[in-house]
Amino acid sequence: MKRTTIDPVKKKKLVLIGNGPAGFKFCEKFVKYRLDKHYDLVVYGEEIHPAYDRIHLTDLFAGGPPEKLYFAAPAWYAQHKITLRTGQRVTEINRSEKLLTSNTGGTERYDTLVLATGSVPFVPQWADTGRAGVFVYRTLEDLKAIQAYMKEGQRAAVLGGGILGLEAARALLTEGLHTSIVETAPHLMHRQLDAEGAATLCRQLEALGLHIHCGKQAQRISGEGIKCTDGTLIPADLVVISAGIRPRDELARACGLAVGAGGGIVVNNHNLSSDGNIFAIGECALSDGKIWGLAAPCFEMAEVVAARLAKIYKVFGGHLPLIKLKVIDVNVASFGDALGLQPHTPFVSSGAGAYKRINISPDGYVLGGIFVGDTTGSARLFHMQRNRVKITGDPAALIAPGAGAAGTITSMPGDTVICLCEGLCKDAIIADIRENNLSRLDEVQKTTGAGTGCESCTSLLEDLLNEMLKQPQ
Repeated sequence: MKRTTIDPVKKKKLVLIGNGPAGFKFCEKFVKYRLDKHYDLVVYGEEIHPAYDRIHLTDLFAGGPPEKLYFAAPAWYAQHKITLRTGQRVTEINRSEKLLTSNTGGTERYDTLVLATGSVPFVPQWADTGRAGVFVYRTLEDLKAIQAYMKEGQRAAVLGGGILGLEAARALLTEGLHTSIVETAPHLMHRQLDAEGAATLCRQLEALGLHIHCGKQAQRISGEGIKCTDGTLIPADLVVISAGIRPRDELARACGLAVGAGGGIVVNNHNLSSDGNIFAIGECALSDGKIWGLAAPCFEMAEVVAARLAKIYKVFGGHLPLIKLKVIDVNVASFGDALGLQPHTPFVSSGAGAYKRINISPDGYVLGGIFVGDTTGSARLFHMQRNRVKITGDPAALIAPGAGAAGTITSMPGDTVICLCEGLCKDAIIADIRENNLSRLDEVQKTTGAGTGCESCTSLLEDLLNEMLKQPQ
């Protein structure tokens, strides 16, 4: 009698173009949802490095190998049955044949394609990046070029007073360069801070030695520095351009995918493009009419697409995240409708080098907030906004001196989402802490994944862990 054999189910080919932070987060979700049972995943990355943490790029100015920024070593990809092709750029997408071509001449078939091509720095047409001493600041190679050129005591100017520009200025100032910032807008971080909050930040940064020039329209870069339209010359031996980003959508445009008028691959609420076999996530995706250029929403997109492939029907919420950073030595936080674009009542507290503002809706909910100098309580208020927790009592008390210093996590419901990047609620984190007998923040982060993305929930994780450690065993 002839024995019949049952062929195993043939896996589909899943290809990810882009190995930046959003791309790596998708790889993590590929593992989380055990998609290797149904797909073979191939990842293309232009850089020779595996995915790394761009947020902490400035840390390498102090020294150390690039590997310290890697999200995972190359062996991690192989361990999880992911084929990683670094140093290879996809040059063409043939949608009719579902075929990719790379700069090496190789081709790759796909059943499903995920575009995570990210963004590139915006460079004004008049800015000559080919001139010696003029740099953009985006990749490890950019960092190496700046390090090779700079010398202590040089004059440096950063074009752009947003988050990335301030990060670059911090690194240059720390390395002993006389550093200036040139910003077109009336004040620093104009997308995250109001005028009073920015003024508080500006005073503290100037006290630390940074030279700030706001409301200046740069016109050209010469050997002397940056020349502005009003005749001002900001002297510089080294110029770093950090004037925003533009989505990388050239592959999508070339193969006929729908793109926005101002750039970006148009996607629906589960990040599907105009082609039913192609998704887009991260800074290349235009969702709800916006490019979401911050970690938390880009990571949420990766979660949504991976879940969809696992037949779990999530949608992208598009919530404004908490931006929490240290600008040189000044703590800054901004979240939600920080600038008060919706109907609101502002509550402000200022003094002693600190500025706090929260915007409260007419029906008593936190809409957004700004904290400069003292960010105590900002994480709790962000999560009140994110989880629609109604205010009880006087809103001004939420930003009074000493407010939110201790015990803030205990008042939050168990289903409060603590980590947006991983979608983890308070009760789930508590369960992991108890089950694994965790006693350190790094243990909680490693076990749960919370606080390993945009890091905005770190202070809440610390509060939660400290509260649990106080409880009798």
